[in-house]
Amino acid sequence: MTSLFTRHAMLLQTTFSELKRQASEQAFVLVGTPGSVGVRQVKGRGFYYRQFYDAAGRKSAQYIGPVRSPEAEARAEAIRSQIALATALAKEARGLAERGYVRADARTGAIVASFANHGLFRAGATLIGSHAYGALLNELGVRAAAFMTEDIDLARGARLALGERGEQKVAFADVLEASTVPLVPVPALSPKIPSTSYKGRERLRVDLLVPSGGAEVGIKAVPELGAHATALPHLRALLEEPIESVLLTREGATAIRVPRPEAFVWHKMQLPSLRGASDKKRKDVLQASVLFAVLAEDAPGALAESLAALSAPARRRLVDGATQALRLIEATPHERALELLVDLVPALRRR
Repeated sequence: MTSLFTRHAMLLQTTFSELKRQASEQAFVLVGTPGSVGVRQVKGRGFYYRQFYDAAGRKSAQYIGPVRSPEAEARAEAIRSQIALATALAKEARGLAERGYVRADARTGAIVASFANHGLFRAGATLIGSHAYGALLNELGVRAAAFMTEDIDLARGARLALGERGEQKVAFADVLEASTVPLVPVPALSPKIPSTSYKGRERLRVDLLVPSGGAEVGIKAVPELGAHATALPHLRALLEEPIESVLLTREGATAIRVPRPEAFVWHKMQLPSLRGASDKKRKDVLQASVLFAVLAEDAPGALAESLAALSAPARRRLVDGATQALRLIEATPHERALELLVDLVPALRRR
């Protein structure tokens, strides 16, 4: 029998925790490679620039200001400090990735860094989907099958608190543009329907999501971002009481918010009954099974409490996914997870 996960050594978990602390204390996150601060001469005057490679691998320069300007000197020094920190974080992230921690690619890192720099996570946004799953594996200190994905799913459960804590309201399109990753809106079937997704090269896609008020999928305005989002009926419970985490990237690390792992488990178990004939079902079930097996050992009470808080329709929706997860867990040595799943989902006893 094959285990669904293995635990990282305590030393690695400590290293991750320290990296997470440092990432959370960053005043801003550099987009692209850390680069360096240099001086360019223009008509006999010196100007500070940060020189770096953007997420697409293009050589770029960020204007800082004129030499001997107090504001520019302070800004240049702040960027030098951030370059040193980002370089150190990137080294630690690389070392953790070599030992099985999940690390995002450069384009994902740049987009999520832009989310953070514009205050979206502080304001209440949550990263969901497979990137959140990877972050949760890291949080729980385990190594498991991680799915490489080009999808970036950003969700908000309520109006983002932009402008209420010092952040200015921003347009979501400007946030994406600041990532330096070329992205364009995905057109809907009807020109009257606003876009909720943005695509880049290959299969890169960014989706903005919110809970719907009813049982149907729809589209809702997100006025604080000047954008629209896909409204999903099963999303609200996933976004309740998210936790702080960190996204490891090739260029450093970014503080983010992700769902609680127990909420993620029950959310993923509902998806097989909602997707229809989809090749993503196996991924959903495996992710739910892995996190369930970990939490069955570490926090069984959290699983039980999270399940009890779900609505009756949500509990009925997860039976299909739980049945598939049970079959998967039966082929592993996770006896505690097997017993707990049958105990928490009574419908499984009548298979």
